[in-house]
Order: sequence, then structure tokens, then C-alpha cells
Amino acid sequence: MLWKIALRNIMRHKRRTIFSGITIAFGMFFYIFIDSVMAGLDRGAIDNMIELSTAAIKIQTPRYLEDQKALPLKHGVENGDAVRRSLASEKRVRGITPRAGFLGQLSIYTETTPVMGTVIDPRTDSTVFSLHDYVEGSYFSDRSDREILIGNRLARELGLKTGDWVTLYALTRYDSRNADDFRVAGLINSTDPVQNNAVVYITYQAANGFLDLEDLATELDVGLHRRTNLGDFKNDVSMIQQRLQAQFPDLRIQSFMELAASFLEIAKTKRAFGAVFLLVVMLIASIGIFNTVLMSVYERIREVGVMRAFGFTAGEMTRLFMLEGLMTGMFGAVMGIALGVAGNIVLVTYGYPVDKIMGDDMGGFPVWGTIYGEWNIATYVTIFVLCVLIATLAGLIPARKAGKMEITQTLRFV
Repeated sequence: MLWKIALRNIMRHKRRTIFSGITIAFGMFFYIFIDSVMAGLDRGAIDNMIELSTAAIKIQTPRYLEDQKALPLKHGVENGDAVRRSLASEKRVRGITPRAGFLGQLSIYTETTPVMGTVIDPRTDSTVFSLHDYVEGSYFSDRSDREILIGNRLARELGLKTGDWVTLYALTRYDSRNADDFRVAGLINSTDPVQNNAVVYITYQAANGFLDLEDLATELDVGLHRRTNLGDFKNDVSMIQQRLQAQFPDLRIQSFMELAASFLEIAKTKRAFGAVFLLVVMLIASIGIFNTVLMSVYERIREVGVMRAFGFTAGEMTRLFMLEGLMTGMFGAVMGIALGVAGNIVLVTYGYPVDKIMGDDMGGFPVWGTIYGEWNIATYVTIFVLCVLIATLAGLIPARKAGKMEITQTLRFV
């Protein structure tokens, strides 16, 4: 009976009910939208880091990591074949590739600039990284022993274009200085500003002669199949990381969660700010509901007296007005969920072109192309429950006031 009376009462004051519900609904919609955008940005940035630099899992030696800033070529992964055999039957792994980093200098006529070099195997690198998708020109040809890939901004600074020749200086594996001319096969225009500004790529075919590399790999990079849910992907990575670390205790097995720890921490902080935004919106909405229920109490004081005279207890009157706040909150929460789902369908299906909106300069943020929203069911459930709870509690004070009124006072109230 109380539910029926509460429903009738909120329908009698449609304008105030709708206004309070819309306040809640739009607050929920904006939070769902922002949460989806932030999750999409974070996922896009993580995907780009995995696809371009960190890989899902990176395998190196402890001695290499002690001096990794110098990119030493002396400490390679010697049991790479054993690692490959161990992962051969793992269905979650899509590929494994060797890489080696080195420090060098690019020179064109009188101008010289320092660069970070990476040696790759084009046959396997594309199974882990998507570097080839960001190359303007050609990736590598059959004559890759004299070819080089250069970041597009670095090329602009040096006045280089595809087909030009450039001199590369570097220390070999045995610390002797070497120089050779390389033809620019392609320019890299990726989401990673470091790659665009200061990185060059050559093949093992070139590095074996140029750096005396002898197919040495300073790191093995493991790529996993992408999962729709980031949490599932993290679980896959963790399981394989733990298994490899147990099998190869002499190696250092790092996941992208460790390599991108600072970025993931920033992502958590952004989510915390989103929660604060939701609380502010819900506080505003709760004030509206409080005023709605309080005005309803004062307008219906005589009605309260009549209901008390017919035998309604003080507790029942309190519950009645709290139910009105609950129903108002549920009305707004359902509207908010509906709007949020509709908006998120557009984000998830069509996305939004971040580079077109923000331009080429992302301020170092690793985002590119179209960013898609993310579904987060936990967010929907949490804010629905939170909104209904806040709306119910917002009606508590006026509801208790209604319940404490004396019958004789309410019947004489004008």
C-alpha cells in the first residue's frame, strides 16, 4: 500500500519529479560517457605501447637491465630457442621476436644527431609489433642489409626523404666504432613521439655486419592475442609471465604492467577524479530530491494528519516519504542508464577520431587515430545503486519530519 501511495504522490507532482530525475540522469550520463572515454583512451594508449615498444612480455637478462640506459650489446638472451620451444604450444601467444637496441648517430653532410637504434627481424617482428603499419614508404626489402627506417620528424629535421642515403655511426658489440651508409626505406609516423623524433631501425641482416651482432638479441618480445576485456588480457599475461619466470629463473621476465607502471598509475588517478565528479553531481541531485520531498511534506501536512488519523504510524509515514525519494532516484537512474548505454553504443561502435580533434601534437600522449569506448558493467551497476541510495537518503530528513508531526497540529495546519 505504501508503494502505491508513494507512486501516486510522485505522479501528482510530475514537474518536480521529472526535474529531479533529469538532474540524476544527466549526471549519470556524463559520468558513463567520461568513464567510457577515459577507459578507451587508456586502452588505446596501452594497446599502442604494447604494439610499438613494450610488447605484452619482454625477456631480458639481469646483467643487461643493470646497464640498460646504455643499451649494451654484450648481454644477450642466449637461450632464446628454449624460450621459443616453451611458448610454441601456447595458444594465447601470437608471436615472439628478437630485438637489440644500440646508441648511434645519424650524419648528413655537416649535421649530426644522436639516435636510439633498434635491430629487428622483419620476418617475426610483425607477429608481435605493428611497426609496419606506421611506415610511410616501404618496410624493408630483400636488400635490407643497407636499409634503414627513420622517424618522420627526425627525417624532417635532417631534410631526409625516402630513397635518400644517410650515414649511421655506432659502437659495435666489441666496442669498436663503425660507420656505414644506409638508404632510407621508409619514415615512421607512429603514436610514440620518441619513435618519430629519435629512433632508427635496421635489420639483423644489416646489423650482423655493421655491429658484429652475430644474431644476438638483447631482448625477446612476446605478443599475445588481444582480449576484449583488459582484465582478461592482464590475466593471460600474468599467467605466461609466471610460467616463464619459473622455467627460466636466470632471465628477467617483465610484463607490460611493470613496464608501463607509471602510466597505469596515472590511469587510476584519472578514475579517482571521475569518481569525485560523480559524487559532486550526485550531491547536487540529492539537494534537489531533498527539496522535492521537503516541499511535498509541507504541501501535504493536512494529508499527513488525515493518514495518521486513519491509523498510519509515524514509522509508516517516514517510510512513505523515503519511498518517494527512492522512486525519484530510480526514475532518474533508469533514465541515466538508458542515456549512458545509448551514448556508449556510439562510442564503442564508431569511436571518435582523436588525432582529427586534437591535431598531430598529442603532447606526448600515446594515442592515435580513432579511440573507441569501453563497456564497464561494474560502473553501470555501481552508479545505479549509488544514485538510488543517495536519492533515498536525501528524503530521510524530510521523511522523519513528516513522521514526527502531531496529528492535532497537522489537521489545524493551513
